[in-house]
Amino acid sequence: MSTSKRSQNKTAIITGSGRGIGKETAILLAGHVANVVVCSRTGNEINAVVKEIEEIDDQVNVLGVRCDVSISSQVNSLVKSALDEFGSGTMAILVNNAGIVFNKKLIDTSEYEWDQTINTNLKGAFLFTKAVLPYMIERNSGVIINVNSGAGKVGFSNLSSYCASKFGLAGFAESLALEADAYNIRVMTIFLGQVATQMWQNYDSNYYERNKNKMFTSEKVAAKIVEMILDTKHYKNGDAAEMYST
Repeated sequence: MSTSKRSQNKTAIITGSGRGIGKETAILLAGHVANVVVCSRTGNEINAVVKEIEEIDDQVNVLGVRCDVSISSQVNSLVKSALDEFGSGTMAILVNNAGIVFNKKLIDTSEYEWDQTINTNLKGAFLFTKAVLPYMIERNSGVIINVNSGAGKVGFSNLSSYCASKFGLAGFAESLALEADAYNIRVMTIFLGQVATQMWQNYDSNYYERNKNKMFTSEKVAAKIVEMILDTKHYKNGDAAEMYST
């Protein structure tokens, strides 16, 4: 490993990084930090991303862990694995990206679907943040990026569970920023519009096929996330960025 990468001595955890925005963020961050943790519920996706990062840059350490972000035991196990592998003093970056969506009217949304949405999109961010925050406090620095949506600011029909989770995530981030400020930890949010991801394709395949070329790419969103992490001059604790397609 090169001296420059070792000198940074930083570990980044990106949830939902088996594909889409999370995957591209992990790939880009690998060029700037010593250690990257890839997290997904799907083993094949994890292995593919780990291999791709290693082929792009053999100077970075990559740890792939299968994890359901809504289950505290799995989250804590992943964080412990990262700490054991890279050291507690390296815990520097968390990107809360994992998310799901159901395109259904409220009366057609099952309790299971509601719980899955809230648990993945909101509880997952809580669990991961709670697990890594003590180590960021200990090192007196860190960055937490919460990947949100325009649905975290404005309600949309057929998206009651998703909007509830994303509104909640926005409030979570604002509150956490106040708590983290004393420890030189930056908590920020990126609000996204339409992005050409599999989640959008699953949400409305017909609309996606008609409009995917007008949507932001995962790569472009990942570039903005990494910019927010690295550019300490322009992105302060409590800040938010917005990317809405035209």
